[in-house]
Amino acid sequence: MKTSLVTALVLGLHAQSGFAQDRLECVLPQGGRIVMEGDCKALYGNDPEICDTQYATRYLGPDGAAPVELGITSMRRTDDSGTPAQMCANFYVRDGVVHAGGAEYGQYRTVARGQLASLEAKPHYDKEVEKEANRESARRALSRPGYTRMAVQGSTWVVEDALTRWHWGHYADADFYRQPLSHVSQTLSTDQGKSWSAPVITSESRLFAIGTSAQDQPDAAKPGASTIDAQRQDRRALMAQGKQLVLRCRLPDQSEFILSGMLQDDEDAHRQSGGEMQPFVPLASVSYVAAPGRAAISVDPDLALLMGLPTAAAGPAQDQVCNGAGLANGVPYIGITMLDQDGKRFTRFNYPDKIWFPGDPPRQVREMLMRQELTYGINVAVSRRGQLIGLEYPLVSQVCASGGRGDQVPVCPVGGVLRSESHDNGVSWSDLAVSKTSWIFTPGKALDQQPGRATLQRR
Repeated sequence: MKTSLVTALVLGLHAQSGFAQDRLECVLPQGGRIVMEGDCKALYGNDPEICDTQYATRYLGPDGAAPVELGITSMRRTDDSGTPAQMCANFYVRDGVVHAGGAEYGQYRTVARGQLASLEAKPHYDKEVEKEANRESARRALSRPGYTRMAVQGSTWVVEDALTRWHWGHYADADFYRQPLSHVSQTLSTDQGKSWSAPVITSESRLFAIGTSAQDQPDAAKPGASTIDAQRQDRRALMAQGKQLVLRCRLPDQSEFILSGMLQDDEDAHRQSGGEMQPFVPLASVSYVAAPGRAAISVDPDLALLMGLPTAAAGPAQDQVCNGAGLANGVPYIGITMLDQDGKRFTRFNYPDKIWFPGDPPRQVREMLMRQELTYGINVAVSRRGQLIGLEYPLVSQVCASGGRGDQVPVCPVGGVLRSESHDNGVSWSDLAVSKTSWIFTPGKALDQQPGRATLQRR
């Protein structure tokens, strides 16, 4: 259920003043190093890495030779593939030659004997080949973890996209980005990139080690000295400076989630919006207070599933923010995180597909949702009973969900849940399945009327 609120959260964010720099060092198997540095000059919502897409890159050889400037390296999709290990895996050494991607699609760079060379290889993408591969692999479809390699072998140029098998239902048995590669999509050129063979799905890779994940390839770089994670915290601290917007979401047991964001100063407000208040500001921090006088417990803002914190200018959106937090089975949750069993920290779960929405649930689930005319929204939540963890998306009527007008979110009663379970503290998850019973949501009541939900405390 993609409501107008979601659209507003995306469109209402504006760049904030501030500056931070990331530095990532990747160590290659032969002892050489790749050093990447990038300036982050804009902070968007609760995703402080989203602006880190362009990195000045240089290569330092193992023998103390002069550095080789590689130029700009583009690392897009930093939210779901931006860990140091995943970023370093884009660099590798083959036959003594260092390989690195470029700033644009189809650009490849190599360093051999201290000399930099650049090539452009843009084979034609054949969607029908991939469709056929998915049909042949039935439920365990092929998917791309996002790694492409290019090398010159004699007179032949080779380009391969890594492919891995993963369960087409979401929340599979292992982290998607650590799944072993099973195939590659391979295409060849014998005329220096002027023409290319049709891509072939094959397990006979020339550039990847089949059976090993992309980031664990034996010839790939591994993280060395990295300050990216530390810089994320520095940015949070930067965002926490200045005038604050604070929202308090109170749970039925009187505990609270306290959300804070950084408001514009008068100069920024006048320059960016003519002095008017922004509808949304970046989320700086989330904390949980179990009772008055108790020490607050910090919650990772990235897991609150909030792209921005609504101001008074966003109308009723502040009330809707608190609908993403609640109390179920005596356990407080917000977004996809909940209080640990020891009551001292909030558990961070790493879901294999790293997405908010179950974009393509198993065929049986899709068919059942269509028959019952149900759909799901962004209000995913987790809870625990003993050692069993349940994750649930509330289901509402498709007719009701499509009935919103303007900026008004329709009020729809919950008709069931889309549910997944874990018996090993989130290491593996069952397929999503439709259930009429729920641990978290009360059927027949709208999301803003759920007995366990948090409510906004107005001053």
